[in-house]
Amino acid sequence: MIDFTFAVVNWNTRDLLKRCLGSIVTESAGFDVQILVADNASDDGSADMVATDFPHVTLVRHHRNLGFAAAHASLLPFSQGAYHVLINSDVELLPGCLKVIEERMRSHPRIGILGPQMVGPDDAIQPTCRRFPTLANQFLEASGIGRVFPRSRRLNAYRMAEFDHRSARSVDQVMGAFFLVRASMLREIGYLDTRFFMYYEEVDYCLRATRAGYEVFFESGSRVRHEGGASSQRVRVLTIRRKMRSMHYYFRKHRGPWVYAPLVAICALDGATHAARAILTGNRPLETMKAYGYGLWDVLTLKPSWNKTDASIDA
Repeated sequence: MIDFTFAVVNWNTRDLLKRCLGSIVTESAGFDVQILVADNASDDGSADMVATDFPHVTLVRHHRNLGFAAAHASLLPFSQGAYHVLINSDVELLPGCLKVIEERMRSHPRIGILGPQMVGPDDAIQPTCRRFPTLANQFLEASGIGRVFPRSRRLNAYRMAEFDHRSARSVDQVMGAFFLVRASMLREIGYLDTRFFMYYEEVDYCLRATRAGYEVFFESGSRVRHEGGASSQRVRVLTIRRKMRSMHYYFRKHRGPWVYAPLVAICALDGATHAARAILTGNRPLETMKAYGYGLWDVLTLKPSWNKTDASIDA
């Protein structure tokens, strides 16, 4: 049986994708590994690069941008590994990471989802674990008070301010940039909810796994390098809108329609604090106000996270 299936969704990150796939090939020595790539209508030659440089990779070409969850769903029928790994194209495996993960998963059968320690290009640890969103911690997040008190467990609870990401432990959720799922659990609880276009799909999945009695685990002994924001920075306004839509869908899915009014207030506060910060720092204030203004309007008008009419534009 195949040990690891690596599933990559790509949109216009050709060079990063090449580095990612190369690191998987290098670091998978000693394991049986399968690699799947879904290309969301890239125009930078990504798909052709995969076909030429990595002919052993299963490549699925899409004619439009399906988003994260739906594109990953298109790869699932090909997956044969004991562990199915959703990995972003801007992630690079570091030496020994798979050995640590395999040992942890084999010795702890109730771990359903695992995330490794991530470091940036400067080798600094990236905080990748969060608590599950609540209206209270999202209000604090939107207020920006966590930036003023970054180490406060109470005021920065959502981001787990007290956790330095240097020890292995169970957590509520891990980042979707490297998101390992036990295949047996996947068959039990299903896959990602494709009504999320981007963002919050992994939060939703961690909650579903926890409710099914599985553990979500952060493995500090396994390290990967993460560039961060490689695709989303190309479409910053849409990225912010998609995050707000997905947050709205997540809360309505798990808490019911009564969350509409408090979420509108939270989104309005989030937009106001980000706009004020952008104005004070001179960091693209007009673009920021446009993005959060549209995002608030999307929530007010109940625009779905998944826009079936035109996912490539998603306006």
